[in-house]
Formats: sequence, structure tokens, C-alpha cells
Amino acid sequence: DVSKFVNASIDKVLHTLIEAFILVALVVFIFLGDWRSTLIPILAVPVSLIGAFIFMQLLDISINLITLFALVLAIGIVVDNAIVVVEAVHVKMAEENLSPYNAVKKVLGEISGAIIAITLVMTAVFVPVAFMSGPVGVLYRQFSITMALSIVLSGVVALTLTPVLCAMLLKNTHAMSKR
Repeated sequence: DVSKFVNASIDKVLHTLIEAFILVALVVFIFLGDWRSTLIPILAVPVSLIGAFIFMQLLDISINLITLFALVLAIGIVVDNAIVVVEAVHVKMAEENLSPYNAVKKVLGEISGAIIAITLVMTAVFVPVAFMSGPVGVLYRQFSITMALSIVLSGVVALTLTPVLCAMLLKNTHAMSKR
């Protein structure tokens, strides 16, 4: 019965998806150093992945082992844009002693182009695969479109949701430590 193998494989991929999400959260916490900063990428990743599911449905892409694998891989990639924004806000708050809101305003003016460039470059890696032909091309097409959707959505989230979360959740602890 092939369905047992497929169900077991999907369960393993979902398990890996959860493990990857936990590892990303742990690594972000280790490098950013506080829970408020970690919470922002943790919220940004599911928004990008859920958005990818919505667009997959609109494009009639099925959820299978290949697309689930793409989503597992996408977790590590989509978190990058959010981390870039959070780290830049931290640097602005520390260097210029700004409130989180003012730091976000300044940072968006400085790094929006970089976020867009990161998104376009990462998307350019996966889009050509969508044009492969043959039976294998169909599977790779689903993989590449899923990855590209996740990456583009992470760029949009990094320029919209992440700055709002930074302004709302972060505290300028750098000013307190200088006193």
C-alpha cells in the first residue's frame, strides 16, 4: 500500500518543518540576545509560509513532498529579511540613541533597497528552475514556485510587518546601559 509510505513521508516532513522552525528560533535568540528581538522573526516566518500556502492554492500547486520540502528549506531563507531589519533597528538605537519608532523610520529609508535586492537575488536563484521541461520539470516547477513565493512574501513582510513589530515590541535598552 503506497499510501502508508506517502503518509509517513508527509508526517516526517511536517516533523522536520517544526524542528526547523524551532532551530531558527533558537539561533535567532542566541545571536540577537533577547526574546523581544526573537519574537519578531518568529512571527514573520509563519506569515510568509501561510502566504505561500495561499498563493499555492491560487496557482493550483498541490501540497506534496516536494512543496513541503521547499517550505522546510524556505524557513531558513525567509527569516533572513526579518533579521536584517531587526538587527539594523538595534544598531540605530544603539548608535544614535533613538526610540524604536524613530529607529525604524530611519532604518527603512536606509535598507529598503537592500531588502528588495536580497529578495530579488534569492528569487532569481529559484525562478529559472520553473522553466524546466518534462516530468521532472513539473516537480521542480512546484518546488521553485513555492520557494520563490515564500521569498517574495518574506521581502514584503520585512518591509511591512517586521518594522511595525520592531516599533511596537523593541525597547531601547542601549540608552539605559550608557548611563
